Amino acid sequence: MRKILKHNKLIVIIISLITLFFLFQLPKIEINNDIQVFLPDDHPAKVSNNQLDDIFGESDSIVTAVKFKKDDIFSPSNLEILSKLSSELEDIPNIDEVTSLTNVDYIEGSSEGMIVEELVEELPTKAKESRQIKNKILSWDFYEENLYSDDFKSTQVLISLNDGLTNQEKENTYYQIKEVTNDYKNNNTEIYIAGATAVNVLMGHSMLEDVKYLIPFIIGVLILILYLFFKRSLAVVLILMTVLVSSIWAIGLMAFLGINLTLVSTVIPVLLIAVGSAYGIHILSHYYDYINEYQGEISVSEQKALVVKTVDKMGKAVFLAALTTVAGFGSLASSDIVPIKSFGVFTAIGIAAAFIVALFLIPSLLIMIADFKDNFEAKNTETPEFKSLLEKMHNFYSKRRISIIIIAVLILSGSFLGFEDIIVDTPLIEMFKEDTEIRQADDFINDNFAGTNIMRVMVEGEEMGDLNHPDILTEMDGLQKHLVSHFDEVGKTSSITDYIKRMNQVMNYPEEEIADASSNSKENSEKITDNSEVGSSFYEEDNQESVDDNSSSFYKEDEETEAKSSSVYNETNNDSEADSSSFYQSENKKESGSQSERELLEGPDKEKNISEYQFIQLLNAALTRAEKKNINAGELVKLLEEEMNYQAAAYYEIPADLDKYGAESKQNLQNLVSQYLLLYSGSVDDLINDQLEPDKAQMLIQLNNPSNLVAKKVRKEIKDYSNNFPENYNLTVTGNATMALEANNLIVNSQTKSIMISFIIVFLIVAISFRSVIAGLYGIIPLAFSLIINFGLMGHLGIRLDVGTAMVASIAIGIGVDYTIHFLHSYHAERIKEDNLHLVTQRTLTTTGKAIIFNAISVAAGFLVLLFSNFYPLIYLGFLIAVTMFTSSIASLTILPVLLNIFKPKFISKEY
Repeated sequence: MRKILKHNKLIVIIISLITLFFLFQLPKIEINNDIQVFLPDDHPAKVSNNQLDDIFGESDSIVTAVKFKKDDIFSPSNLEILSKLSSELEDIPNIDEVTSLTNVDYIEGSSEGMIVEELVEELPTKAKESRQIKNKILSWDFYEENLYSDDFKSTQVLISLNDGLTNQEKENTYYQIKEVTNDYKNNNTEIYIAGATAVNVLMGHSMLEDVKYLIPFIIGVLILILYLFFKRSLAVVLILMTVLVSSIWAIGLMAFLGINLTLVSTVIPVLLIAVGSAYGIHILSHYYDYINEYQGEISVSEQKALVVKTVDKMGKAVFLAALTTVAGFGSLASSDIVPIKSFGVFTAIGIAAAFIVALFLIPSLLIMIADFKDNFEAKNTETPEFKSLLEKMHNFYSKRRISIIIIAVLILSGSFLGFEDIIVDTPLIEMFKEDTEIRQADDFINDNFAGTNIMRVMVEGEEMGDLNHPDILTEMDGLQKHLVSHFDEVGKTSSITDYIKRMNQVMNYPEEEIADASSNSKENSEKITDNSEVGSSFYEEDNQESVDDNSSSFYKEDEETEAKSSSVYNETNNDSEADSSSFYQSENKKESGSQSERELLEGPDKEKNISEYQFIQLLNAALTRAEKKNINAGELVKLLEEEMNYQAAAYYEIPADLDKYGAESKQNLQNLVSQYLLLYSGSVDDLINDQLEPDKAQMLIQLNNPSNLVAKKVRKEIKDYSNNFPENYNLTVTGNATMALEANNLIVNSQTKSIMISFIIVFLIVAISFRSVIAGLYGIIPLAFSLIINFGLMGHLGIRLDVGTAMVASIAIGIGVDYTIHFLHSYHAERIKEDNLHLVTQRTLTTTGKAIIFNAISVAAGFLVLLFSNFYPLIYLGFLIAVTMFTSSIASLTILPVLLNIFKPKFISKEY
């Protein structure tokens, strides 16, 4: 070291140039907290989600919920507000589509067939017109829980973003949306903005706030503690320089390599400031201990000699401490969670930088200052009170060794009891505090609508058109109903089956209701009714009775009542060719234009009165259709509609019954579904991969609970239910909810792996350093003690194991091992000189023990600054690290010397 430190000016120049280079890289750093960044690129859930993005479009969206305090959402004034808001949002760049009550598509039936029109073609001016709109949307439950709440006071404006936007473009779009919506907030209107994109943007904003306020805060705390300990401004400046340089190197390297800054990596500068100070503290603490031995002036040569002496004595201990710390953080590189992996790698680099600066820059500057000041008078900064306190502590526990061991065992036993209560859960939204705007918005939407947590399910066939088959559509519909009925947390499910069922319904309106439906449609409605485009009629008019007894009308009171059936379409295009004949034409029929006959169920007779007895019959018949005993009024009305076939409610289903639909084979019904898709003019690209003959379909499942534990149960149920699907159909579950669940699953595996790697590396380093396997075991005892207490505390206090707290163990090992190594080296040095174990322990405590306690206090105080973070994971991280610093330092100063003095291992008294 003496030869190296002769080039002190060159050392200062090189370190300064490296620091300047990385300093200029800092503005390039980008923030990204999308759930996808938590998973490696080859993770199946991420690959599947990217695949669905390619097929059905990206799922980036922002949800704006609007609540009206006066009148409901269908009132003329409120609909006008929604219309203006939707129009202004559509004008924002990078927005692909805006869906609201005022512009959403609505499928209706008429005498001419199926009509696809906007739900609100003209804004209503009267209450009667508003009720008509309300009646229309209530007739189809597809928009329930998304475009209207149960109390009809709130609605959502669903905003889809363009594909391929950068994080900066998403952020700009979010703030433009917020600027527009802010203009609509008043005494009558509340607006909430949520969704995955909003969460990511606001998480980045809060991260910058953390960095802006916490870094100066922790620097201030560090300055105060350093000055109280050293009572020298120079020591404060040198140590502060060390941590700032290491932080610039670590973050600057991230920016240079294009590594995004995430919530996890926000901790890096805080950690380096708190932890990186340790090496400077140990070097300067021993340097000033030597200074305190002098009386009067110290010459330049003596100052330089003391610097070299300090580095020679502390170099090995500081190197081993840095090496084990780097290993502790480096073990996080084994994590499959990308932000934790990046955190581990760049924190390790920062720690290495802090060691280099402490070992080379601080001594170089001390030598340069000595040359500049010539001689200076030694200033005694000893703290006899502190030394006396350490001696009293040693005298106290040295006489109570057995008691200390018993107390330690009791503490460990109590901690183990908390293990079973540890909850592993990482919902991103719950990282925000309850009073934040985004958390309140998410809670409002989850309470009033279907939910913001999205799970995506892709059903895939083998050939084009496989997703038109009634069997797979029936099972998909069954899965949707099953999830909604079995999980309160499933707010809604959506897929192409909702459209097929609605189209099947409107194409089967009873004849007497067609005129009513037609009278409500506008002349400018988009009609998909030209039979010359789709072939001849679905089925001919006939007077036969229904072949399905179970689906007969309530009003068929006896066998003499003739079934009233009618055709949705009058047969046209008599000259059509064979390949454009009825959907139900058998593939084996040779006659072109021949059609299978079937009859429509009649609807309720508007002129017929029923007796009280018949009314009770009707209610009982409706209730027998129910899947559960306790139903609400809305569910009862739907069952009555099905029983009476009001507006073809009995046909709100996947057409799968051959007898009911007069079809000869499932292929005929598959053709029927294809024709429905042909008739529909709207876009369903987000649900199927082909407008006419899809082989892939997407199902969207909205969860009103962000917990990964809920997502886990729902996903398992989906996979179990998929066993009912026909053969040759594959099912893939992904989406933000699934990726968050997978990240959650990786936490436990990564935690276990990184802890094991950390312990093994620490064991090997200590064992090699002292050339003893036993020494390695002694090295991990204090660490194991502090980690057991940490996890026990998490269980007892209900602190979840999430992406933040998952790092506590490795951080604790990386930092806490310093205390063990410094104590072992100092104890070893004293043990060689002295056989009196009481004196050996006392001298170790009053020298190295002093630095250990001070270092633990400074690190704990630094991490406690995280209690003021905007995020719960960082708050808990700060708290738990502070606790582990306390427990690991106390264990190093009490349990470790007690064990050394009781068992007297040979390695501690050997010379190396």
